[in-house]
Amino acid sequence: MGIFSAVTSALHKIFSAFSKVSQWVLFILTMIVFYDVVLRYVFNNPTIWALEISEYMLVFLGFFMAADIQAKKRHIKMDFFYSVFPQAVRSCLDALFHMGTAGFSLLLLWSSMKMTITAYRYDSLSNSLLETPLFIPYSIIPLAMLMLLLQSIIDLVEDISHMKVHKKEGSQ
Repeated sequence: MGIFSAVTSALHKIFSAFSKVSQWVLFILTMIVFYDVVLRYVFNNPTIWALEISEYMLVFLGFFMAADIQAKKRHIKMDFFYSVFPQAVRSCLDALFHMGTAGFSLLLLWSSMKMTITAYRYDSLSNSLLETPLFIPYSIIPLAMLMLLLQSIIDLVEDISHMKVHKKEGSQ
């Protein structure tokens, strides 16, 4: 399991780095919205770019934090029901959850990758004055889903190893 531990550690460093980037993105997003509100309501001169950039930043925040939240086990779960089960059953439930997350991530990775490639191939631009090449914001989703898929696989491997330990303890 030496390679697995090294890969897991490297991925967690990447997820942590994206978490720190996300904090800065949130700060910059706050400043952009504040700037736009002041220009719009105080000076009656709104920006042409703030709304679109804010939307892309929100997508970044929403998707890129998923893998880090998964790695830190901070997703919402029903602890009241979850804690009733013995540890062996909880490990099985965790494995089912992580398989579902991996399947969802793979499905979203596949479809968003097709969408991103199509936007790149046809030079799709946003319908705003910025005319942002759409493959750039679209690429946020497949990259984030790849990270979530990798974290789900890591969690699934850990769940299987926990189930093996519980099986050995139960047979002794």
